[in-house]
Amino acid sequence: MDKIVDDKSNISFITAIELQAWNPPKPDDLLIYSKFITGSNIVLVEPDIITQTVLIRKTQKLKIPDAIIAATAIVNNFTLLADNDKDFKRVKGLKYINPSAIR
Repeated sequence: MDKIVDDKSNISFITAIELQAWNPPKPDDLLIYSKFITGSNIVLVEPDIITQTVLIRKTQKLKIPDAIIAATAIVNNFTLLADNDKDFKRVKGLKYINPSAIR
């Protein structure tokens, strides 16, 4: 991630929730995620994100959390960094990078 992100990160409130609720195989990763969240700008839901989320849900059938994350990136003109090619590669208008694909 450090090779890709060179500024303060912007994350959806859903991403903040998911990262804090996840139980990683290595407990030390929780500290890393906590620091990442603390150092990030958390983008809250707003009407444009709701509208875009509904559109994504209707056209792509993504789960609501993934649709909110994608909509947040689209509305704010962010590039989404995630490891979810199956869902995010098919969302029109989404700038998406899978960090694990970068070597």
